[in-house]
Amino acid sequence: MTKSNSRARARRLAGVRLCVGLIVGLSAGCSGFIQSTTGDVMSDYSTEHLIPWVLANGDTGVACETGVSLVGFLVSFERVTDPPYGAAVPTLLSAAVCAQKDAFEADLASRRAIRRADVPAAKDARIVEKRLNVVAAQRFLAAWQATVAKFGEPGGACPEFESRYDELVYTLGLVSVVQALQHDMAAESRAGVPLDAPAKAARATACLNNARWWGVPQALRAVIWISIPGTVPDGADPWGELAEAAVIGEKAGVRLAHAIQAQAAVGAGKDDVLRQVIRTHAAALAATPSAEAYKTVDRIGTLQVMNLSDRLWTDAEGHRTPFGGLGTFPTSPDDEDDGDLLEGLTDEVEPEPPPAEGAPAPPAGASPPAEEN
Repeated sequence: MTKSNSRARARRLAGVRLCVGLIVGLSAGCSGFIQSTTGDVMSDYSTEHLIPWVLANGDTGVACETGVSLVGFLVSFERVTDPPYGAAVPTLLSAAVCAQKDAFEADLASRRAIRRADVPAAKDARIVEKRLNVVAAQRFLAAWQATVAKFGEPGGACPEFESRYDELVYTLGLVSVVQALQHDMAAESRAGVPLDAPAKAARATACLNNARWWGVPQALRAVIWISIPGTVPDGADPWGELAEAAVIGEKAGVRLAHAIQAQAAVGAGKDDVLRQVIRTHAAALAATPSAEAYKTVDRIGTLQVMNLSDRLWTDAEGHRTPFGGLGTFPTSPDDEDDGDLLEGLTDEVEPEPPPAEGAPAPPAGASPPAEEN
């Protein structure tokens, strides 16, 4: 090979290396651009279409499974573009509802085991419940943290909402921190929810239109006053505020305030208030349909009220609220006898009459004597 051929070959190889380098570099740049663009598109699609659809669908199971399935995919786009906080808050809250529902079931299993004196089963179910409460608390807390990241630390100046959707996200974020603390307390504070967060949320409720958001801001403020000693303003009536908020939610067809009111009654040991809230909720469901755009939010409220009703029934009778029986209670004189719950499970056998006094007992396996005409 001549020197000129060798130099030409070297130039060609250098050109190939340069082209390969340019292709790799451009591909890497395109990849980052594609990923960030996809993240922006997914965030916009979620806030404009997916989340509104889930909220209007009315299926709490679909909502929670959608949250669990999508939260990692959606939130991970913060690695390549602006964090999608507006989409993350309702998605994380939906995922938290899954863990919440499972924690409710574990609690009921523990109560049933206690009734039948099965100590190991009761302990096991209680352990499962606490583990699930940690998961629920962490997910609700993550929704709160996304709210803070998007709008700033609550409790100071009110954020400037760019849309009605922003107001919804802020409302759900405030709900999330109260729920997070409730589950964390039930899990021996293993999730580490900041104890000062609810007080900040109470102040932040003033930034929202109470009537527009179903009385929830007022209900949250009142339940925080009830739960945290020394926070009730002079002249305020937290229980009256809760009742007012519940009425707003009833009329709006989004009865989440009922769930907040019922949880407050449980925490304060007001069994009479709890039962009245459950009755009122059941009556409101029959009187007013769920708001079309927020059926799922309304039914999450019903899910939580139903769970508290199930506790009452399970403690008294060993089973959850009878089907179609929300608003009835095991100690109510107007309730049906629970005997019909077992109807059809066993065949009733009419007992034979006892033998006449002094008559010898028939031998085993003998047929009864025929009746005399």
